[in-house]
Amino acid sequence: MVIGRFRDVVSDVAETIRRAFKDPFCRDIPLGLPEPGAGAVTMLETSGRELSYRFNPVISIPDLNFSPAIQEGPMRFEPVQRSENAWTTWASGAKVSDMSMFKVGNCTRLAVPALPRSAVIRKSELPPFKTASRGIREAFAPPRARGLAPGIAAPKTRSGLASILGLPIAIAGLDFQKLPKALNMRYTFQLVKATGENIRNLDVLGVFPVPLKGVAELQHDPKTGRILVNLNQDSVGARRGRFILARKKDDRGYVSCFVEE
Repeated sequence: MVIGRFRDVVSDVAETIRRAFKDPFCRDIPLGLPEPGAGAVTMLETSGRELSYRFNPVISIPDLNFSPAIQEGPMRFEPVQRSENAWTTWASGAKVSDMSMFKVGNCTRLAVPALPRSAVIRKSELPPFKTASRGIREAFAPPRARGLAPGIAAPKTRSGLASILGLPIAIAGLDFQKLPKALNMRYTFQLVKATGENIRNLDVLGVFPVPLKGVAELQHDPKTGRILVNLNQDSVGARRGRFILARKKDDRGYVSCFVEE
């Protein structure tokens, strides 16, 4: 019974040691550059529509039903009798002034016509309401049309591979601190082995997928954390490898290496 338990303990220790020193699981990811493709641009289509110049006149009938009303205005005559007592002074013979223009022989006698006894009412009839119409026959000017050429200018093309290879390509890398512990230790060991530097003097900037052949120039961008790579003709179809870039703390120089698969 003791031997059976001892065997179980030994088997558990062996399984633990086997799992602890087992190689980390890795899988290959195709890192080839995609080939540029060309697309077709559809032609523009135009369609014309006829404008509608139709008018719908509406004739409205005015309201001609007038109801005239005749009213009698207030016309009241009130006779007023007045007396003049100044003639008694003239009858006494007192002569104040002699005005020849008021003598009887120099003035003509005027007769005052008698006032009518009643006011005369004049009747007036309203004339019928008349309307007048005037026809306007003015021709509408035809609309102005402007033609546009629906053709599209021919696109400009140039050698794509030479232009692409002449431009730097930004490659983003993996954060070295966020990698699994076993993989981090493996990359650190290979970096120290390839460069011969002390790991305490190195500041790892990242792990970047870079082509194994055809790299003409490489530059690190500290703002974005990416590297700018210029490639040549040898990089066409080349396989990508894991490229470790680090900076030395003492002289701020760069060291790098490819991870061995």
